Amino acid sequence: MHTDDQAFAHLLEIKFAHIRAQQIMPEALIGLVEGLLPLLHQAKAQAAPALPAPEACASPEAMFAGNPLLLRESFPFDLAQAVGLMPALLDLLAASGGDAAASASALREAMATGQLQPEAALRAHLRGDDALFGAWRERLPGSPRALDFLVTCALSPSLSKAAEALAPRLPENLPHEHGHCPLCGSLPYISLLRDKEGKRFGVCSCCGHEFRLRRIACAYCDEGDQNRLKLFRVAEYPGVRVDVCETCSMYIKTLDYREMDKKYLPALDDMATVALDVLAQQQGYKRPTLSAWGF
Repeated sequence: MHTDDQAFAHLLEIKFAHIRAQQIMPEALIGLVEGLLPLLHQAKAQAAPALPAPEACASPEAMFAGNPLLLRESFPFDLAQAVGLMPALLDLLAASGGDAAASASALREAMATGQLQPEAALRAHLRGDDALFGAWRERLPGSPRALDFLVTCALSPSLSKAAEALAPRLPENLPHEHGHCPLCGSLPYISLLRDKEGKRFGVCSCCGHEFRLRRIACAYCDEGDQNRLKLFRVAEYPGVRVDVCETCSMYIKTLDYREMDKKYLPALDDMATVALDVLAQQQGYKRPTLSAWGF
């Protein structure tokens, strides 16, 4: 095993041990993600998204005005890889058993009979067209996010690879007033505090790009009035807080990596703090994005 792969495997081992120790997440879900991450890690190394020409991207002036480099629906991805990953992803879902296995079987049959077109589902996700996914949530009530999971994870490796390649095209000193991703325009699913200064970053819910956010402002509606912004912490989760906004009633978890170990993996750290999502939602706040895996 390559040294980088060994380090990644060791990091996953530590993170999953921590998640299991909390005894909050169902083992089937933990096992699903545990099998998923090495697959996506390898796929990212092999992804080959075709990048657009510079003239197809937004101008620096447009980006300073708040436009993303590319519209999400035009963001590059590796179509062949995304479609090719679907059988393995369905195998992982099936191995979870129960309703997830039944949903995997239904999705597999729908693709085999042409009722579900993989490319159409991938492009609908990037357009933000929820009609197809909503129909499948009703059709699969036992595991309503099965199609969201399948499409999100199939796209993830090449979207992330494209984001890393496109990030150098962003102009320097972009303002942080805009809460959306400067590459694809999507919302962050979690925020981070890093460096000695505690700079705040959002992690894009679509392409995974990490981008600067205003330190004291709602990540979603940009509310900056401190009287409208609140936060809470739980002693059992050091280095993690929940930022809530009274204006839009949204919340986002913030991971302070100045206090936590430096070997972070936001998608897993999000999963490891799901108890805080429950607390925030019990108080009436909403999370406008799904997890990094579509559920």
